[in-house]
Amino acid sequence: MTLTVKALSLEMTKKMADAAELTAIKNGLKITIAIMDNHGNLKYYRRMDGNGFVSVRMAPLKALTSAGMPISTKDLAKRNEGIPNGPYLGVPGIVLLEGGLPIITNDGQHIGAIGISGATPELDGICAQAGIDAIVGML
Repeated sequence: MTLTVKALSLEMTKKMADAAELTAIKNGLKITIAIMDNHGNLKYYRRMDGNGFVSVRMAPLKALTSAGMPISTKDLAKRNEGIPNGPYLGVPGIVLLEGGLPIITNDGQHIGAIGISGATPELDGICAQAGIDAIVGML
């Protein structure tokens, strides 16, 4: 049996970053965008002018979290709340703030993740979703 494995292309990452940045501009935000493949390797990175230094570290961590597990950082935070002692809090590099989304193909393959930081977690999530929405036709 042969497997067909899809991959995240540079073209896809640029479209995602453009859409996330446009959403940020429309909302008066200054964000950092990190996009990783499903192995946690950085594929694309963009930092808007005027963005804070914490976001430079947080956006890749959000992307890494959703690249490692095909779940949004928001949903992982909810899952963590439902388990005694919040076990995900003890895992190095895991971020439990909204703004990290997995990239899933139409046939269910997990090909990467986007992480956004620079605004509130809720607004980061909106920008990340804009990035995903920009490539729906390519998935």
